[in-house]
Amino acid sequence: MTMNSRASLNKSLLYIALITFTILANACGDAADSPYLEDDENSTNLGGDFQSPGIQNYGDNTPISTGKYSTDDLIEREKAAKAENPDAATPPASDTPPASDPAPSTDTPPASDPAPADATPPADDPAPTPPASNSVSSTDFLSKSTTRAMWVWNENPNAQQLLENTGGAQDELFAFLATPHGQANRAINRLFFEARGYSNENRFESVRTPTYDPIKTAADQQNMRSFLARAHAQGVAVEYLDGQAIWVASDANAQAPKDICRDVIAFNKTTTNVAERFDGIHLDIEPHTVQSGSYAGVWWENRLPGGYNAEWTARWKDILNSCRQQIESYVAETGHRITLSSDLGTDYAHYNAPILEFLNRSGGPLDYLTIMNYFDNRPNSQGQPSYFHGDNSEGEVVGGVVQNLAAWSQLPLLFAMETGPESIASDAQSFYQEGYGALYATVDTLLANYASDRNIGVGFHHYSPQSYRDMKP
Repeated sequence: MTMNSRASLNKSLLYIALITFTILANACGDAADSPYLEDDENSTNLGGDFQSPGIQNYGDNTPISTGKYSTDDLIEREKAAKAENPDAATPPASDTPPASDPAPSTDTPPASDPAPADATPPADDPAPTPPASNSVSSTDFLSKSTTRAMWVWNENPNAQQLLENTGGAQDELFAFLATPHGQANRAINRLFFEARGYSNENRFESVRTPTYDPIKTAADQQNMRSFLARAHAQGVAVEYLDGQAIWVASDANAQAPKDICRDVIAFNKTTTNVAERFDGIHLDIEPHTVQSGSYAGVWWENRLPGGYNAEWTARWKDILNSCRQQIESYVAETGHRITLSSDLGTDYAHYNAPILEFLNRSGGPLDYLTIMNYFDNRPNSQGQPSYFHGDNSEGEVVGGVVQNLAAWSQLPLLFAMETGPESIASDAQSFYQEGYGALYATVDTLLANYASDRNIGVGFHHYSPQSYRDMKP
């Protein structure tokens, strides 16, 4: 071979080497630009949805594991993807994403994505709810005289039958609320509902425990929420109702109503839908009714000046203060205002100065007070209508609308009317014998002649059986 031939051959080989080197360099450069070739098992794909650490995601949402495909395969897949979407920006080769489009953290998923399944709390221990918008007119009723309330105890139908609509019990209730005795102008707009099932056996001796509990039992909570939503859709507010006379008889007993307030608040927090929440808590504590068992007569022992048993009174105050504090914490957390109210006898302002002083003040624990003004409207010993002017007690005329409006100067008052038969209340205390015609005439007189910025309306005790629902004309 001549020297010229050898020189030509060397030049040819050099050209071939340069061309080969250039091709390989370009291929490696393309591969280096691909974000899908990272070897870090904890890396997160910059272009796809959030994935669990160790799994990368191609642009077509097909998960691929590092090392599954060869470099050439990946290059070809990327080129094919770019060909299908030529406008897509190529992610930068740098490990640090641009500030305007930060990479999602491997620890925290994007806000739009659900949390990992293992972060979901158990159904019976829900996570705290975010602030909820306040219900319309949740406390507006306290400055009006438009409240028409009704007690619904766990009787017949019982709470479970009402919530499960057994035999149409719930339908019948809501139909009655809309047109009591066929009169739509007297529609009920507030319920005090004992939603738990209880046995009242030994109720003057031991604290009751629920036999049916839609407040805490997850399987029954949806029926409770549905009931509340249906009530609110009909313009009816619902307060959880509970009560037992011996709550104030011991420190252990006094824990029960505090727990009830806690449970109702916890139930409300299981949903962010205000329509599925209770509007308040209504307590019925009547220590003067304890007539049997080991606590009988204790209310009249160790009496405070102008009042009754000192220890029982202190516990009563503590119960109401505790529930008020729990409600205020709930309102601060959720933004949803609910009320605390309680029943009180028509003569308490006259006979129980410590309770009057404790409740009748600015900043007291109650939002309003329900006066159990249990008289029909027969003339009292002085010839005046007893519902408005009270009746004789120990040589004095006590109770009635006029006396209570004068005594309770700092609290809105709801005046209750008894409608039960003599198995519940005496003839003089109830309108059951007089019929709903006399009942409604008294309601109309109350609202027309005894209007006050503290008279917020009337309440009917109670729904059934043989009570308000079943009254005759």
